[in-house]
Amino acid sequence: MPTSAFSIGTSGQASPFSRGLVAESLMNAGTTTEQAISLARRIEQELRAGRRTLFSPLEVQRLMAEVTRETMGEDVAEQVMKQTPAFVDIMVRAKRGDLPFSRGVLARTLEDAGLSGREAYSVASAVDLELRRCGLREIGVQELDDLTEHTLAKIHGEHLRLTYRYLQQNRGKLGVVSEEDRMPAPFSKGLLVQSLLAAGVAPDVARKVARVTQRDLRGSEDRVVRRSQIREKVEALLRDEVGPDVSARYRLLRVIRTPPRPLIVLLGGVSGTGKSLLAAEIAYRLGISRVVSTDSIREVMRAMVPPALLPTLHASTFNAWEALVPPGQTMPPHPTREELLAGFRDQVQQVSVGLSAVVGRSIQEGTSLVLEGVHLVPGYLEPAAFQGALLVPMLVGLPDAEEHRRHFESRDTETAASRPLHRYMRYFDEIRIMHDELGQLAQQYGVPMLDSQTLDESADRAVEVVLRQVMVSLTPEEREAALGEDIAAQLLP
Repeated sequence: MPTSAFSIGTSGQASPFSRGLVAESLMNAGTTTEQAISLARRIEQELRAGRRTLFSPLEVQRLMAEVTRETMGEDVAEQVMKQTPAFVDIMVRAKRGDLPFSRGVLARTLEDAGLSGREAYSVASAVDLELRRCGLREIGVQELDDLTEHTLAKIHGEHLRLTYRYLQQNRGKLGVVSEEDRMPAPFSKGLLVQSLLAAGVAPDVARKVARVTQRDLRGSEDRVVRRSQIREKVEALLRDEVGPDVSARYRLLRVIRTPPRPLIVLLGGVSGTGKSLLAAEIAYRLGISRVVSTDSIREVMRAMVPPALLPTLHASTFNAWEALVPPGQTMPPHPTREELLAGFRDQVQQVSVGLSAVVGRSIQEGTSLVLEGVHLVPGYLEPAAFQGALLVPMLVGLPDAEEHRRHFESRDTETAASRPLHRYMRYFDEIRIMHDELGQLAQQYGVPMLDSQTLDESADRAVEVVLRQVMVSLTPEEREAALGEDIAAQLLP
């Protein structure tokens, strides 16, 4: 979804409008997911029609209630006005100052009480939902703890409630610093588990290593430890639990999170192959905060260039060929393979200009990036655009055409038909031809292909590709400085 051109808040503090947060607010008030998505889309359209760049939270909330009243009735509309919307922060009053309530922060605390990551986030979401349905805009720390205990007891029983209370009354604060840090940052067991999973450590082992690391570090007299101490502790535990190879992989993954040069991951593939979800998962595992879709770059370029100038840019890749049919000539129902690929290549070349600019800016800023989209075609991006970066290209494919078709059907259901299935099915044969063309180019240029697998399997394979490619791409000096001579020799193919 393209970024909205307006914000919610005040002139002093505002955040971009999010249709997702509006939909979440509507679901909190009692609508179904499908109803919330539809209503949120209508609310966004009405706000856009106002031709303003800033709306107060109350204005948006009142509009939500008006739209909801027309379709859902008075009861739901009243709940919309009673609640605290998802786009409004609930402040937690604390001795050191007020902070916005965060489900993620609460979930990490609940993990310490023995819940899995999913269970912890579920409880934190239930607490957030209760706060918002009651219309609270602020809450004290003790009141928040009481509500969390009540929610824990209701969902998981008295034992976990008492465990949580004990941990809250005996808060052990552990700070982490490095040579670059000006002040300590909180130690996060969740982030450590994330790093271990990305290094190929089994989930049970990752959680155990994180727990032991946290326990031992909390047991030290100093409440502030250096990142090097954490790394040494984790690597020693990994050597004991799973062997030196995984310990070395963990060291390399830490290098990827703070690389000597920006890491640029390119994830190409045709529509319906699951690129977007996989790109987000890869970015999460590698600790990369920026994920950019080539579709969004194309949308920006469309806004700048009229269709009369670049007609193929204003079509989808699978029907760009239609823009190349001469005026007055009858439009065939389907193109030849050559006609289809001519339109596809024309659009790819045009979007590549914008892609090169985005990549160049990331390299200039020293920021790692995951790029995903159908326009990432092997052989079309100029190598000069990636000078100064660690580049890892990959393609996502689905060799089984029927499985590819099922992906489109599943996406249609999950997105409430916001991306019409019939349109993709009309051009399904063309999409498959493009899919096969990308596969041939991947083989020609030596680009790794991620075939039909589960999300976790594909992400594991992608991280493996990144680790291997980064290790090869580092200069000998970079490898030795980041990993040490022994580890570098162990990881080289």
